[in-house]
Amino acid sequence: MTKEKLVQKIKELLKTDIDLSFLLELKKEEIETLVACIRDRTDQK
Repeated sequence: MTKEKLVQKIKELLKTDIDLSFLLELKKEEIETLVACIRDRTDQK
């Protein structure tokens, strides 16, 4: 998955329209870790 798609997935998980393009400066692995953390946290609800 591209970095752009990962950032889009984060926006979906957070249910926000805020510009998160600054996340594109992270390494792909760092964005993947962030997605996993957000998924884990939102799945606990």
